[in-house]
Formats: sequence, structure tokens, C-alpha cells
Amino acid sequence: MGASAVLLCAGTGLAPPTVGGCPVAVVEDLCDRPGAAAAALRTLDATRVVLGLCDRRPSAELLGALRRAGAEPFGVEAVVLGGRGPAEAGLLLAGAAARLERLAPGERGRTALATGALSRRALLALGPALAQRPVAVIDEDACAGTARCGLCVEVCPEHAVAAPGPRPAVDASACTACGACVPRCPHGALRLAGAAAEQVEAQLEELLPGVAGIVFACAAAGADAPPGWALVELPALGLVGPGWLLQVRARGAAVRLAPCDGACCEGARGVEALAARVLEACGTPRPSGGRLRLREPLATADAALRLAPRDATAVVVDDAAPLGLVHLDPDRCTLCGACAAACPTDALQLGEEASATVLRHEPSACVGCGRCATVCPERALSVERGLDLARLRHGTMELGRAGRETCAACGADLPPLPMRRRVRELLPELAGTPLGLCAGCASRAAS
Repeated sequence: MGASAVLLCAGTGLAPPTVGGCPVAVVEDLCDRPGAAAAALRTLDATRVVLGLCDRRPSAELLGALRRAGAEPFGVEAVVLGGRGPAEAGLLLAGAAARLERLAPGERGRTALATGALSRRALLALGPALAQRPVAVIDEDACAGTARCGLCVEVCPEHAVAAPGPRPAVDASACTACGACVPRCPHGALRLAGAAAEQVEAQLEELLPGVAGIVFACAAAGADAPPGWALVELPALGLVGPGWLLQVRARGAAVRLAPCDGACCEGARGVEALAARVLEACGTPRPSGGRLRLREPLATADAALRLAPRDATAVVVDDAAPLGLVHLDPDRCTLCGACAAACPTDALQLGEEASATVLRHEPSACVGCGRCATVCPERALSVERGLDLARLRHGTMELGRAGRETCAACGADLPPLPMRRRVRELLPELAGTPLGLCAGCASRAAS
């Protein structure tokens, strides 16, 4: 892991010896002297740097100079400190440093032209004109594989995630870093380079409860945070699920989104509206402590349970929900287990007890993908997106049960009784044979 440092513009009037355990160098006119910033970074022997700036964001030339001085592609975090007092400024800088500390080693994206104005000198040097853009990154150790899951392949609007083999792969040239795939991965195997959930969790843990509110902003929006609030910039608000907003509220802070006008943020208002509906269903929010979690769907389930009173029974149905509501018709279910085999998160499980076969559902693990309903041969299942506070509070629930039996003729284990009844309906030649016989013994009895 690379060492981190903090470069402060002298105009901020700040000069702490360290921030979050990172050494600090004060640079005169930091924004306008890329060479001085690069020299300071080399002196500190750091590859990750937090920039404390007066009143504007870093230029492409400054970022290019820091990269040439050894900064990692996603190893620069900028914080605009204009008008902030020393305590507030220190908190924002510490949050940025915590985010850098969780940056994955060797994190890289795709090379693209830098945005913003560039001088002729910078264009001739070429280096400052190039930048690393975020792309989706797959953690193969965490990925469940396309045979079991593959939800990221289904949701990518640019078809940049494909399944050429047992695990999905990302076409970096087609990825627009919209972030849509990240909250839909229930295994936490996807991230956008430089903006992993673990990084944002670390940043928020440092900021809360020292700020009044959090602004999650798309980097393209050019947003600011009001005094007392903290700005958390992301490559796209497609990364943000309702659980992110609810987790912040559960820690006692306000929260809002600042989307850009592009496609990467088109679902932001729906997420914000859903979070508001969940808060309304929870009644008066009850801020609590506990570890902050941003991985969906756990983030939404965990925050909703911490915010809601224990007797809350509200049900919120919304297409923006990262959770699913499974409904089973017990008269049609045969306990065949096809739904459990198709479930990418093991939210549905068919288990064998000593005396019964049981179908169970864990509502906090269900992502509402609907695969169980698709594969059910009896059309006994239906799924809608939403959350049920009573179900979440209850935890794993039993959907169906049938006693275990053995064949009266040969002693072999029998399938669940509902399945045997259904087989008799589908095979007329077995009509009238005893349900206490296995398929082989029933066929011999029928012949």
C-alpha cells in the first residue's frame, strides 16, 4: 500500500503537522504551481495525496504534475476548504485521507483525455492531457460466477460486462463508469476504480458524526456542500443505493444527492424518493450507532431495521428497491427446489430436516431478480421489488414444509408429498397408484 500525504495551499491558513496520521506540507499557491506541488510530493515520498485547496478544484495540469511525481492513478483526493474553520477543515481532510487508505493497490482504469482547460505547454507535454477514468472492476475471488449469478451482465446498459467464460469480464473501452452494475452485485464483487464501497465507508466513518449532513455528488455535477456538511464525490450516482442514504440517516446525519444531467445519474431521484418512503414508513427515525455498510441489499435492510421501531409492519413496494418480496402460492408449490437452485444469493433454500423437507426464504438476502419465479414449473412464485419491515425483522421465514416419508414397498426416500401428487396428475398411467410408493414401485404397481 502506498504512503499518503497532505498538501495544503498556504491560502487556507492551515498548517497542522499531520492529518489522519499523514504528514502535511504547505505549498504557496498550490493550485497555480504544479511544479511546487510535485516537488513537495516527492519530498514526502508519498504515492497518495490529499489536496487541501482554497476555493477551486485542481486543474488538469496540477493532477498531471502529481502523477508524474509518483501519485497513483486514483491516488489524489481534493478537498475545497474555502470558508471552513480549522476543525471542520481537519475533519474533511481526514475523511479524504481515510478514503485513500482503502484504495486497492495498483488500481487502474482506462486512459482518456483530461477534462478542463489546458495550457499550450501542457498539451505539448501530453502527460497532463491524459487521465485515468474509472471503469468497473471485478474481484474474481468474491464473484459467484455467471452460472450462478451473472446479474451484472443483465443490468449493464452499455453491454460492457459480458460472460465469455465462467466469470464475467469488463470491456474497459465500452464501460462508461455509470455504476449501475455495482449495487446490483449481491456478492460485493464489483466496484468502480477509485470509488470502492470500502473506501466510501472509511470516509463516512471518519466524517460521521462530526458533520450535520452528507452530499453524495456526481463528479460531473460540480457540486458543493453547505457549511457543516461534507461533500462525498463519486464517479456516478448509479453507485448509490437507497441503503447509502438510510445508513447516513441511521447515524443521525442528514443526506442528499447532487446528480449531474447525464445517464449515469438518471436513477438518483428514484433512489432518493425510495429512501424518503422508507423513512416515512419507519416513523420517527431512531439514530443509532453500529458499523456503516454500503453493500446492497444489506445496506438497505440493515438501515431500515435500525431506523424502524420493533413493531413496524409497513411494506414499501418500489422498482428502485434493492430488495425483493417473494410471494408463494402453497397450493401450487411442490417443493421441487428449482427456485432455490436458481437463486443467486441463496435467499431461497430447500433443506432437509430429520422429519421434513422445508423451503425457506431470507428476505434481507433477496435482490428481487425474479429468477425463482421464472424457473418455477408450477408458477407458484411471484416477485416484486420492495421491502417488508416485519419480514426483515423476523429474518429467515418458512415458505413451505412437507414431512419426509419412505416408500412402503422398497424403503427408499420419497419426494415431498406435493410433488408426488403433481406427478400423478401429469402421468395418467400412475393415476390411482398409492402415494406411498416411489416412482419405480408405482410404475410396477400400475403395470
